[in-house]
Amino acid sequence: MYRFLLILVAALIWAAPAWAAEAGQVSVPLRGDAPQGDEARRDALQRGLETVITRLTGRDRVAGLPGVAQALAQPQRWVLRYSYEDGEPPRLRAVFDERALTRYLADQGTPVWGGERPPVLVWLVTEGTGRGDLVTAGDPLAERLRAAAGRRGVSLVLPEWDQRDRDVVAVADVRGRFDGPVLQASRRYDTDWVATGVLYGGASTTLNWRLLDHGDQVAGQRASAADTDAALDAFVGALADQIAERYSLGGERGGDQGNGDAASGASDGGVTPPPVFTGDAPTGDVLIRDDRVVTVRGVRTLKQWHDLYRALADSGPLRGVALRVVSDDRVQFELDFSGGRAQLERLMAGVAGLTACGDAAAPPLTYCLR
Repeated sequence: MYRFLLILVAALIWAAPAWAAEAGQVSVPLRGDAPQGDEARRDALQRGLETVITRLTGRDRVAGLPGVAQALAQPQRWVLRYSYEDGEPPRLRAVFDERALTRYLADQGTPVWGGERPPVLVWLVTEGTGRGDLVTAGDPLAERLRAAAGRRGVSLVLPEWDQRDRDVVAVADVRGRFDGPVLQASRRYDTDWVATGVLYGGASTTLNWRLLDHGDQVAGQRASAADTDAALDAFVGALADQIAERYSLGGERGGDQGNGDAASGASDGGVTPPPVFTGDAPTGDVLIRDDRVVTVRGVRTLKQWHDLYRALADSGPLRGVALRVVSDDRVQFELDFSGGRAQLERLMAGVAGLTACGDAAAPPLTYCLR
């Protein structure tokens, strides 16, 4: 049975991973007297590439990050395709190779997002009338908020604000910073990160916001801005900074140097992934001890194996994923990763559906499938 399943898994993992393209897609206004000329196209590609790098790193100012100047000097190297759009002004729509770009930036030592980007549930109240109005999907302000989030690569969720929400939380709770009702209403959205804010208009626009992680406040500010768009940009930028600080990988070429072979072996590009074992399935709580190996428990179906592999393969900082061992309800993957153990733990923390359930001090890293 194991041999049959392993053959199926091997066939699946050799398929090209399905990469989400949103972070690599941009639409940039063309400038100059000849908008479809070489100079205008190169300028638009550079600006588009800078936007993509901003999304991949979660940083607002990227020009000084390692490797970015070299990438911006050759934007055509990273573009997969582009097309022109009519309008005033005309625009260039481009799709960049975010996977290759993520790996390049990580190799250069630039911090990049690791794993799936955690969504942030935003309870935002506008001053409006009476106690104010909650911003929900479909509101004009929601579209402006999502546009700001798109520029920084942040995933935002807005409440449904249906009867189920209203039975638990009121606008006054958001304004008054009563976290109990807000967090209770937030449970249905299954997000660890919750942001609350109140947007005030008038002579100057002010946004008073807070960010909660698992119910604990980790950041907050009352900030003035020139207008609503500037206030939303600053708000989303602050959220991106907080989350990138927690989930980004990199910052030093080669990652944690103290891990020896785990860092140097992967960074030289010469690592050959070990074969999948297709003989009798090994048994035991620990199958292979290696800092580059990750064990996942609770994997019982082929679909779970496939989904897990896809989630790992779609983590940009990873160069490759190889299935090592299947035993009972456990699988082990070897990850071709240039960073060290600490950075690998941060990467795995961003993989949806996994919780750490092993000895954090000893290899291999062990997780349980939720």
